[in-house]
Amino acid sequence: MANEAYGENRLDTMLADQVPFAEIQALLAKETRGGDKQPNREYRFRGIKRRNGVEVSYVAAQPFENLVTLRDRAREEVGKVVIGQGPAVDLLLVAALAQGHVLIEGPPGSAKTLLGRAMAHVLGARFKRIQFTPDTTPDEITGVNTTKMGEIVFLPGAVFTNILLADEINRSPPRTQAALLEAMQERTVTVEGKSHRLPDPFLVIATQNPYEHEGIYPLPESQLDRFLFKIVLEYADRESEIDMLRLPHTGVTPDMLGEIRSLLGVVGLDNARRELDETAVPHEVAEYIVAIVRNTRENPGLELGASSRAAIHLLSASKAQARLSGRAAVELDDVRALAPFVLRHRLICRAGTTADDALNVALSI
Repeated sequence: MANEAYGENRLDTMLADQVPFAEIQALLAKETRGGDKQPNREYRFRGIKRRNGVEVSYVAAQPFENLVTLRDRAREEVGKVVIGQGPAVDLLLVAALAQGHVLIEGPPGSAKTLLGRAMAHVLGARFKRIQFTPDTTPDEITGVNTTKMGEIVFLPGAVFTNILLADEINRSPPRTQAALLEAMQERTVTVEGKSHRLPDPFLVIATQNPYEHEGIYPLPESQLDRFLFKIVLEYADRESEIDMLRLPHTGVTPDMLGEIRSLLGVVGLDNARRELDETAVPHEVAEYIVAIVRNTRENPGLELGASSRAAIHLLSASKAQARLSGRAAVELDDVRALAPFVLRHRLICRAGTTADDALNVALSI
């Protein structure tokens, strides 16, 4: 069992002594590094109460071979509750490895929220969901200072987690949406002049319904630019919908979320990041990414092209794609495959031009 492999007694002692969780992570990372002697591992987090009542997490693990295997197993696990959305699962996994945020857009009942919840289970990190409504306040997102027994105490908001599911994000007014801006980019929030660092990793999976027209506040360009991907979900094909009917349900609710196994966890994500940092980027690939981005800025059919941040996002996503494909270097095909998902939502088009038209021109250079 995993507890035996990691030395349960040693971990229990560290928890009892209230050792910072970062040190526990370092111990686990050290014990899982062993070259060919140790496989990569999948991690599941469990809450434990320390004597002061603060919840701490520690890890149970099972082996997986490499990131290629991880992608296949992620599809398998998410497929227990969401059928026919394999490409979207791949993109969410790429985003998690690249430390990027994701916007999922689709019609009602296309499993946007369920997909986000299922992927959070697979990643195995701390998870919170917030339903955005017209009366959702910024304090609910970031947190608020309060007075307790004569002392000022900070009460963390929803963003203090590893994975935040921001459901129907376009149903809240711009002031509330803006509360996410600093958190998404800087991984910190500032309340009354004091900065508070968010847990690492921090990933936002936001959903929105493009068919709603009442009580909707479109996301501003500044916030759209902070999303690594925009994934547009369509209804599944006929065979997939038949398979959905065969899934176990409790009433109308899928009954399999509890069966999804976590495959990464915080330590596993850290290990994957190190692999991404070591991914080679040939000069021709870097030149191609810059050429694509600059072409969108020069296109007369676009009012606003892709930013420098978009180029960085495209490179990070391409590195993750290469690693999930079993390669240690990025190829041009990685860039071509991901460019539409990274760039399309960042382009502002003039009349007569579509984002797809502009991308086709940029990718053909």
